[in-house]
Amino acid sequence: MKRDFFLGGTLLLIVLLGCLAPAWGRQDSASPEEPPGPGAAAFARGQNLQDRGKNEEAAKAFQEALRARPDWPEAHLQRGLALAALGRYEEAAAAFAQAARLAPQWGAAQENLGAAQSKLGRWSEARAAFAAAVALHPTNAEAHYHLGLALGKLGNDQAAREEFAQAVRLDPSLAKAHKNLGLAYANLGRWPEAGAALQEAVRLRPEDPEAHYALCAYYLRVGDRQAALKEYQTLQRLDQRLARQLANLLEGKGASPAPAPGAGKKGP
Repeated sequence: MKRDFFLGGTLLLIVLLGCLAPAWGRQDSASPEEPPGPGAAAFARGQNLQDRGKNEEAAKAFQEALRARPDWPEAHLQRGLALAALGRYEEAAAAFAQAARLAPQWGAAQENLGAAQSKLGRWSEARAAFAAAVALHPTNAEAHYHLGLALGKLGNDQAAREEFAQAVRLDPSLAKAHKNLGLAYANLGRWPEAGAALQEAVRLRPEDPEAHYALCAYYLRVGDRQAALKEYQTLQRLDQRLARQLANLLEGKGASPAPAPGAGKKGP
């Protein structure tokens, strides 16, 4: 069962689950190499179309390459990327799954499969794919990060925290991992660690509105209203919609970070 982040709500969990950046296009050293042969011209045409943003035509070109060579994992993956760019996630997931079956040691196939399953809301399948990517490439910080997101969606805060922490160890500059590490700590009630991680996320990416949103809510939770107001004002500058969402949620609980109208003004 989820712990409340603050004031009886699960506000920051929503932020955590909204931060999934798909793994589309990730490659790695295990990418299978294919010599020129049947379908090579169609594959090259697909890549050219893809580079120009013509994903519908690119998907057709990669399909043409696959008719000539059905067991070509790279063509399946590239077709999946084109389909994902079109929002056709079901087909993309099938293409990535086929690439993973044909090249079981290829981490990029697993990672993109996990991203497609996430887009479809299939979090158990996404977790399995990201776990496979981590097993293949344990030093891939992005794979640990995505696995943490899937675990968080499934309600396993402790395991999510471990994956975000590992992502941060592997890549200390990965701001989104610090942000979600802070949220995982918050869901576990570990407030000092939550604050430290969220502060680092803001330091690394000062223009990230979600990080300021999370840090504002954190400061309210620990009773530092002055710091919360500063974060809220920054959030208003960066993303007024998100600032209104936060204010509306908090006003219903009598804990808005914004000063009341006329607050601080002297009377006549």
